[in-house]
Amino acid sequence: MNYLARTASCVVAVVIVLFAQNADAARKANELLQYIPDDSPYVMAVTRPMPDEVMDKMEPAIDKTLAAYKRIIQYQMAEEMLELSLEEGGAEKAEVLQELVTEILGLMSVQGLRDAGIGRDALFAAYGDGVLPIMRLALTDGRKFDAAVARIEAKAGDGLPTAEVRGAVYRYVDLDEFRVVIATLKNDVVLALVPGVYGEERLARTLGFTKPRNSMAKSKALTAISKKYGYTDHFVSFIDVERLAATFLGDPSGQNTELLEIADYDAAGLSEQCQAEFMGLARIAPRIVMGYKAVNKNYIDTGMVIELRNDIAAGLATLPAPVPGLGPDLGGLFSFGMSLDPMALRNFYEARLDAMEEKPFECELLAEVQAGVAQGRAALAQQVPPVVYSFRGFLTNVTNIEGMDIATQTPPTSVDASVLFAVENAETLVAMAAMMSPEIAALNLLPDGKAKLLDLPQFSEIADQAFAALSSVGLAVSIGEGSAANAESMLEADLVDNKPFMSMAFDAKRYYEFVGQAAMEGNESGEGEELPMAIRAAIRDAMVSSGEMYERMALNVHFTDRGVELDSRLTLAE
Repeated sequence: MNYLARTASCVVAVVIVLFAQNADAARKANELLQYIPDDSPYVMAVTRPMPDEVMDKMEPAIDKTLAAYKRIIQYQMAEEMLELSLEEGGAEKAEVLQELVTEILGLMSVQGLRDAGIGRDALFAAYGDGVLPIMRLALTDGRKFDAAVARIEAKAGDGLPTAEVRGAVYRYVDLDEFRVVIATLKNDVVLALVPGVYGEERLARTLGFTKPRNSMAKSKALTAISKKYGYTDHFVSFIDVERLAATFLGDPSGQNTELLEIADYDAAGLSEQCQAEFMGLARIAPRIVMGYKAVNKNYIDTGMVIELRNDIAAGLATLPAPVPGLGPDLGGLFSFGMSLDPMALRNFYEARLDAMEEKPFECELLAEVQAGVAQGRAALAQQVPPVVYSFRGFLTNVTNIEGMDIATQTPPTSVDASVLFAVENAETLVAMAAMMSPEIAALNLLPDGKAKLLDLPQFSEIADQAFAALSSVGLAVSIGEGSAANAESMLEADLVDNKPFMSMAFDAKRYYEFVGQAAMEGNESGEGEELPMAIRAAIRDAMVSSGEMYERMALNVHFTDRGVELDSRLTLAE
């Protein structure tokens, strides 16, 4: 039954990672950060409690979601136990398996996690010891956690093997040349993937018995990121792309020696030219950072930045174009749009080709990349219709859909939606289209922003009415309720100062209901095994309950002098 114990421990590990979302209010952040080396190539740290008013809103939905996943596991394990009971001597094994599953499923609730020492006040960090991952969770009660694991092992009939480091006992699972270490150290549980050849001294450093001389607590690197990007200390993370690249291009820290030996990798196999050029590529996007910008009972704002080399960031910053209404959450069922200045894109691409011609790649492994310069020049030499360079972007806003049923493949009976095509000198484009289409000519659209009725059969099946409006900035088409006013308002919407490259927002509750409804749909293709109705219903319920946590979700992507910035907002349900 040892395989059952291993499975159980993996489940416990997943539960820890998924639900350790809050920081320990009674402990300072430095008590966690002191274990993280300041040269770690990636860190994700939760160092402050989420407000109780936020968790009070989310926990009931989390419980419902966990209950749905419990049903999935119970259904699948029931089939396993039935097959097992039909084998010779399988009835006893099935009974043991049932007890094990029941014990594990007892953790899958907010209260079950608290009873296992995992509560709202659990500090959490995931970081790299070199490249290999470590997860450290500060428990509310380490004894409760150990007792929960012991109960699971007892039900499995066979516990995981154990070993000692510095007098502390830890459990482990061997996976070929690696070992998964699970150690409860006072009120911390540490999970680490390490090479099996690690000696006691090296393992002691990994688990934190020997703390790094230079730690994140001392360097204040996370604090610096938060200050630079306006993140709170609830959550902050980064991936150091340059440091990860250096691991495979010389690894000056030597932290990954055992890992590289297992992989039979030697950076000396790359020429100095290749090493230098690959490091140059890594410096294009040297770091990715992410964190919370605001946390309160109404919403959670998250920011993410892909930092870029200055010249690349400056070039990309020229690409977004003005599109009326693009950026703010329009409040409908779903909205999506983007902006782009095609001439700026051409200039940016041409500048990249110029740079590669001025300083070509000499590494043989990048020969195909360098050969792409000639292909790029040929593409730029192709004739492009001038109207293409007039394009500035689009914005679609769907406010309502009625009558659609995915399970029966029933199309919608009613759609309320608007779309704006942002084009410079849009009236010229419409005039050209009118010359080729009598239907468009008959509309007699003028660049006055006034809506004109669209009497087109294409819209009659899903909308009672459709209107179009034209101005110097673009063409708007709207169908459904209030379409005349909507078409005009699309053209009149404000331009935001900080032009986004892309923007989207949606009704989170209806989105999750839509995904849940899709899960109920049968496998019409006949490919693969169709999920039982009970499983599909549980997936639907998990999606619906997830949607009970949020009202809306919104995302904006900007190109700035810092790089690519993604800002999102989760509006919490009342």
